[in-house]
Amino acid sequence: MDAATLLADLQRPWRHGEHVDARGIVLDDPLVLDGLAVRGFDLSGARLNGGVSARNTRFLGLAWLRDVEVRGVCDLTGAQFRIDLRGDGLVADELAMVGSTVLGVLSLAGARLQSLLLRDALVMANLTMESAEVGTADLTGAEVLGGLWTARARIGSLKRSEAEISGRVQLAELA
Repeated sequence: MDAATLLADLQRPWRHGEHVDARGIVLDDPLVLDGLAVRGFDLSGARLNGGVSARNTRFLGLAWLRDVEVRGVCDLTGAQFRIDLRGDGLVADELAMVGSTVLGVLSLAGARLQSLLLRDALVMANLTMESAEVGTADLTGAEVLGGLWTARARIGSLKRSEAEISGRVQLAELA
């Protein structure tokens, strides 16, 4: 599957129980979804060598980036997720979710990120970074309603000024 085929499939109408199965794909070109409404997808195990830009994108179904390797930035700034974003094992230089909304769970368990930007983001359920390795995590002004779990995570620095975290909080020691 190439980037154009994936893009066309992602833009097909969302239907409950259906999703794009793009597990294990390798894309050398950037995956650009800026401003689109996309249906559910499973990119588990994919390699996105050109990075990802999904600024202000509406994700209407499942969004699975499990064990995905993004070369460079995974830019989800201003994105809206109707349900969960599952990025367990995600590898990227930077995951930018500034001002994003996740109506379900944001799971980054085991992720390896140099930078995680969640400034002014809203996560309606829990945020888990269990066993993640994150250089800098910026949660400034974020609101996480279901709690924050970072057991066994290694986080270089955590910025959480004016963050509102409800529910259970388990913070790892900073690396």
